[in-house]
Amino acid sequence: MIRTHRFIASAFAASLLIAAGAAQAEDKDKREKPMPEVFAKVLDCRKLEDPAARLSCFDTSVAALETANEQKAVVVMSEETVQETRRGLFGLTLPRLGLFGDSDEDEGLKELTTTITSVRGGDGAWVLTLADGAMWQQTDGSYLRTPKSGQSITIRKAALGSYMAKVEGGIGFRVKRVN
Repeated sequence: MIRTHRFIASAFAASLLIAAGAAQAEDKDKREKPMPEVFAKVLDCRKLEDPAARLSCFDTSVAALETANEQKAVVVMSEETVQETRRGLFGLTLPRLGLFGDSDEDEGLKELTTTITSVRGGDGAWVLTLADGAMWQQTDGSYLRTPKSGQSITIRKAALGSYMAKVEGGIGFRVKRVN
């Protein structure tokens, strides 16, 4: 009887693992976006064996890619530009669009250190404007020394989608992005 229960429990656990694996593979297929056709055509030119045909294909497809880039149908970005954009979006709640190669393994920026450019509000309700124009509001009511323009601030991701900030190594306080 005990053997039967163990066998049933093992079979159930194995079926859950198999189902989870299938669901994860299906989710991965949904996340992978096909590349733009205009870019795929450039890559397809490599398959041509005749050098003249390959060169003609490259000339045609690269011209089409250049036109698509000029018309913003396809956008080509350097890694530096991607990182700068991620930094500017830090703290905003956005859907996962795959714009920056987002994946489950890549959670993006986890901490930001910058400079305060202006301060509004008062005890427990400070609103801080940072060098990139982002505005962050204190949400926890903790007493802080008055933050000042020019001070360094570090904001990091915390538990459950919240954010913690420290002004020049002071005590941590909760904040949320307001713009």
